Amino acid sequence: MTEPRVTVVIPVRNAVDKIGTCLEAVLSQSLQPIEVIVIDGRSTDGTVEKVRQFPVKLFLQEYGACAAARQIGLDNTEGDFIALTDADCIPSRDWLRHLVSHLEEGIVGVGGGIENIGEGLWLRSINTAQNTFLGGGSSIQTRLFHEKRFVRSISASNSMYRRKDLVEVGGFNIHLSGADEAELGRRLVKRKKGKLLYVPSALVVHDHGRNLKEFARNMYYYGGWRRECGVWDLPAVPPLLAPLVLASLIFTPWIVLSLLGLYLIAVMAEGLKLAIQQKEFRFFLTIPVVYLVEHTCYVLGFWKQTILPRRMPGREKL
Repeated sequence: MTEPRVTVVIPVRNAVDKIGTCLEAVLSQSLQPIEVIVIDGRSTDGTVEKVRQFPVKLFLQEYGACAAARQIGLDNTEGDFIALTDADCIPSRDWLRHLVSHLEEGIVGVGGGIENIGEGLWLRSINTAQNTFLGGGSSIQTRLFHEKRFVRSISASNSMYRRKDLVEVGGFNIHLSGADEAELGRRLVKRKKGKLLYVPSALVVHDHGRNLKEFARNMYYYGGWRRECGVWDLPAVPPLLAPLVLASLIFTPWIVLSLLGLYLIAVMAEGLKLAIQQKEFRFFLTIPVVYLVEHTCYVLGFWKQTILPRRMPGREKL
């Protein structure tokens, strides 16, 4: 039986310390890809030289962000299936086999499980907080669920599509700076009348390597990206409610103060619960801070892009 023809596409920028591990994992798959395409976005740290040590196709990107890089990959692929991951991800050995085996009739995209890792108190706090409903909602990009399910969006860090489907819907939106996978998923579902499937067994380990300041910046940008790509789903609800909260603060401040009190109780309670579960009692203080930073920066980014729309910075780390 002929094996599926899979191409792996990896955008990269300034990841010389991580791209090697990623490529080793991709090239060691139980289902061998017919090609691996790496698109470098103007790296300055030796990433290009590192990539050239591996048997992969390398393209140098002169414009755009990650969506534009993926489009370069799509334009130059020979595979029937396109798998996406990032330079700071380490796919499990059966990653490609699990993804392609679930790309059945009626399924237009498959996303796999993402295990976020990292060392240091703040990075562990961020990963732990985002793996909860309060921090990650139903997002499979930040939460590791253990059962298959249909989803509204799959992550560009771990996903697979049919090449012909991508071509038929116009490929990747190269004008978007980030969160482009949400916009792509919406187009595929609408035009191909299919569904997006989450498969936890198609696992990648994601080593963000970010601190609290970088996390705050990324959440600010992510709020702007969600507004920029025009995907109106659950993550857009808190920013849309923000003006009502501000209006209530003027006319009925006691309501807002009561809600704020409930919110603080909720994040502190979640911090205490996670501190006990993880046996890391510093989480009682750090987890609430992560929630506050995440929610505040996301809302600010969303409304900044709404009121003063402009080209957002491209996604480098998430």
